[in-house]
Amino acid sequence: MNFSQKLGLFILIVISVAYVYFSFFNKDFEMPDFNLQKNNQIIDKPDDEFNALENRQPTDQQTEEKPEQKSPVTVKIFICDKSGNLRSVNRTCDPNVEKSCFAYAIKELIKAPTSWEKSKGFNSEIPQGTKILSIRESKDSIMIDLTSNFETGGGAESTYMRVKQIIKTANANTSTPVYLYLNGKQANVIGGEGIMLKQPLNERSLDE
Repeated sequence: MNFSQKLGLFILIVISVAYVYFSFFNKDFEMPDFNLQKNNQIIDKPDDEFNALENRQPTDQQTEEKPEQKSPVTVKIFICDKSGNLRSVNRTCDPNVEKSCFAYAIKELIKAPTSWEKSKGFNSEIPQGTKILSIRESKDSIMIDLTSNFETGGGAESTYMRVKQIIKTANANTSTPVYLYLNGKQANVIGGEGIMLKQPLNERSLDE
């Protein structure tokens, strides 16, 4: 074997030993990843889902603000004092709970008086058992529909006073024309005494 062959064999052995050493014994050595590096800069794969979350605009539900809380409203209802005169008393309507503070006032009138008001001598001429069938409100008119219990018992004076209670309470809580119905029919005559009622309700509705 001449010198050139010996030199070539030596070089081949050195290369083989170096390959084995770097491949199996030097764990810190890593072959360059030409797929992930370019010009010594790491190229990250885009994460479309992550980017979509980052750039997502807030939905209507997320941006929707809570409705502003409305302040309580004082309504007036009219009941009779111990001398038999009509007097106004206040009730507090929560517009965040009640759909209509006018309807709330009429409901309170039908229920009145409270225990405290009774202890002070207040009473109501509206007969017990009177119920509200409906209160229909529009921008042009309001219709209060009561059961026929409203016109029973008590005589002419009592009937007159209970109608006045409805009229004064209605007019104190709205400027919209209000009409009184009994069992679905407009109440133009009230009670067995035949008290005439002009509508819409106002201070002259009971004038002859």
